Amino acid sequence: MDSVRRNASKQGRDETRSTTYGVDRTARRDNSGLQDSGDKRNRKHGVTRLVPGDEESEVLLGQLFEDFLLSGNVDGSLEKLSQSGAFDRGGETNVFARKSKSIVDTLAKHWTTTRGAEIVAMTVISSQLVEKQQKHEKFLHFLALSKCHEELCSRQRESLQIILENGEKLAAMIQLRELQNFINQSRSARFGSSSTGTEDQVSCALWDLIQFVGERARQNTVLLMDRDNAEVFYSKVSEIEEVFHCLSRQLEYIIRDEEPLGVQVQRACELSNACVTILRTALDYKNEHQMWYPPLEGLIPWHSRPLVCDGLWCIASFMRRLLTEGSRIDISAKSDIYMHLEVLTEVLLEAYAGSTTAKLEREEENKGFLDEYWTRRDTIFDCLYQQAKEFMEADFQGVTERTDEDIFRNRCSNLLSIAKRHAGYKIMWRICYDLNDTGLLRNLMHEGVGPQGGFSYFVFQQFYDMKQFSKLLRLGEEFQDELLMFLSRHSDLLWLHKVFLHQFSSASDTLHALALAQGEESMTTADERTVSESEDVQPTFADRKRFLNLSKIAYVADKDADSKSKVKRIEADLKLLKLQEEITKAIPSKDGTRNRLFRPEELIEVCLSIQGRWTAVKAFEVFAWTSCSFRENHRSLLEECWRNAADQDDWDRLHQAATSEGWSDKETLQNLRNTALFQASKTCYGPNRVNNTFDGDFAQVLPLRRESPEKNVTTSSVEDVLMNHKDFAEAGKLMLTAIMLVCVEEEGITAEDEFSSPME
Repeated sequence: MDSVRRNASKQGRDETRSTTYGVDRTARRDNSGLQDSGDKRNRKHGVTRLVPGDEESEVLLGQLFEDFLLSGNVDGSLEKLSQSGAFDRGGETNVFARKSKSIVDTLAKHWTTTRGAEIVAMTVISSQLVEKQQKHEKFLHFLALSKCHEELCSRQRESLQIILENGEKLAAMIQLRELQNFINQSRSARFGSSSTGTEDQVSCALWDLIQFVGERARQNTVLLMDRDNAEVFYSKVSEIEEVFHCLSRQLEYIIRDEEPLGVQVQRACELSNACVTILRTALDYKNEHQMWYPPLEGLIPWHSRPLVCDGLWCIASFMRRLLTEGSRIDISAKSDIYMHLEVLTEVLLEAYAGSTTAKLEREEENKGFLDEYWTRRDTIFDCLYQQAKEFMEADFQGVTERTDEDIFRNRCSNLLSIAKRHAGYKIMWRICYDLNDTGLLRNLMHEGVGPQGGFSYFVFQQFYDMKQFSKLLRLGEEFQDELLMFLSRHSDLLWLHKVFLHQFSSASDTLHALALAQGEESMTTADERTVSESEDVQPTFADRKRFLNLSKIAYVADKDADSKSKVKRIEADLKLLKLQEEITKAIPSKDGTRNRLFRPEELIEVCLSIQGRWTAVKAFEVFAWTSCSFRENHRSLLEECWRNAADQDDWDRLHQAATSEGWSDKETLQNLRNTALFQASKTCYGPNRVNNTFDGDFAQVLPLRRESPEKNVTTSSVEDVLMNHKDFAEAGKLMLTAIMLVCVEEEGITAEDEFSSPME
């Protein structure tokens, strides 16, 4: 059986002369592979079986609606339908949704005229579609007057959505038919009736598409096998989304590679126009009937389903390829493609946005879908933007009354509008940057509320990546809170913004933390760095000193803050920083650690690892500039430092010298002042100890002498630590004298009085 019922009329020739493009006999063969890949419901286009209760409800609804059409009476309809269970089933199986579908999918009586193709092309289909629309509107009024609409809205939202979407599809089908008529009339007026060869060159791509979709519907339903493809297509209104399924699977047969580029351009634009007509008409219907729709949270509109998105992307991708690869296409043809692709892009992205919103409301996993949405969005935006720049160069040649900037701005206006609605931050940034229009940039930042911090966050990141920090911080004048949030991950600039906001105490805290940041905590977050940057991100010692000094200044500037203790802590950290510089000079320097800040305990371990009197004493200086809690938590390390200090001198030799040479008390004290134990005691317990005015006393953690010698207390004082030394049995008196000498000097007691019997 042929796919098209041909007749002798001119119009019939126009619409069926598509064998050249493989839509006639090959259409059925090409579509055979699609029958297994379509939606399962497309295999059931015939009559669907109903359970007895549904049959009764459907018959009752039909009778009540017919009564309404004749008399306008709806009395008792809601009660009767409720009792019959008409509101029990949801989705497409609901009797109201089925009635709506039967109205829009009604098949006309079989055409027996010998001029069938001409009728298809002209009046019958159009008038039938209008009649369907009128009847469907009356069905909606029946639902409203009978209160069934209200019941459906509260109990079966999805079914009510399907009913209204049938209205959308019917309106779209009517406009699609008008578009086809317009194309036919334009072609006839252009070529006349005798230019047969030329007509084949520009055969209507929409007509070919209709043939494919109608053929697929006929193949899937036995009852339609003797009907014309176009008749089936325009009758199966509820299946209009099959247009997009066909585009995603059959575009290569509708627009063939061997065709001239000019023909490919014309046919692609025609298909794009058809898609836009369908979806925009559906959205217009929805806007006009907005009050009829139920709450749509979690419901995916038919025009946002993956089937539609894929079909739109297929034709958009083909047009993009024509723009980017068709070097032989003249500028006027490219301009035509550009305008159609720009409009198609808007429709495509609206479809993706609707699906994304519904998936979020349903709390479904949609990361893959979002990635696809964003990738396709950016791909088309990049193509359109690049083409707009090429058009600017072409338009500017020979033009004197407008600048290239004006031409470019005009070309990008629609693209910018679409990008704003779909968070196309990358293209928005490129347009503003290429135009060097800071005013436009700031306006878009105010408007650009969206995902991932909005457009303002994207702009901040661009300036940060480009290291244009002054421009970034100047934006803080207008976008204070937004920049504060962004810079929370970039503390190297955060303090500057806080100073601008007069948040001096907070700025000081930020600077203080920045100065003491370890490795991956420094300046930027770890996920923003590359391996090659690992060394550069660590501040140098000079940077750390600068941050600490700035932190001190910021605390002082905050008049409301109690800055005294904070300033002391900063000064202590400056001392620790200086100590690290001094101590690390004694060890081999490695490139990977030259700027690394050592924790206090690490620095003390370094001192212990270096055998020497100087580093043994420096370890106590590190302890002195920490805190009481640090010393408490590292008591064992402090005890180890005392043992290390005791090992720096030969106490057995000192004891023998004192005995053999008969040292006087003055000579004893003079010699003990040169020991590491004396220097350590002076650093921690002396009258001029380094932490005399900062955060507690060493005696709170480790006193010099045992408080209760009679008690069996281990390691509770410096004396207890020294008692375990190998020379303590012979030289214990000298060792204790060395650590207690600073106390004697502090209290002003003479050596002769104090040290007559130090072991007592």
